[in-house]
Amino acid sequence: MTGQDLSGFVRRALLGISGIREEVDNERIYFFQHDRLFSIVDDDGLQFIVGDECMKEALRRPGALLEQPSGKRCKGVIRVTPDKCTETDLDFWLLLALPTNQGTLDPVVLH
Repeated sequence: MTGQDLSGFVRRALLGISGIREEVDNERIYFFQHDRLFSIVDDDGLQFIVGDECMKEALRRPGALLEQPSGKRCKGVIRVTPDKCTETDLDFWLLLALPTNQGTLDPVVLH
């Protein structure tokens, strides 16, 4: 599955959510809400920026790894392998990562 395929899944899951914008740079698709980056999609999978309060729960999910480019830990960035990201899993990740949901007790349901 390519980054373009994955970005299509993300795009469909975000239909109707306000303030969404995307940018393409170096074969990566960056998703923003109200100018805050919350997800990056490329051929290697999906990356989500999650709040510290969600980190432990996020790392328990199948296919979730702490992103460590060049051996350095990126605070709050989780990489998810594409084969472990079903439509239901994608909804979970977007609920954690969307800036309007971070820090809320009752996040908006996407589907």
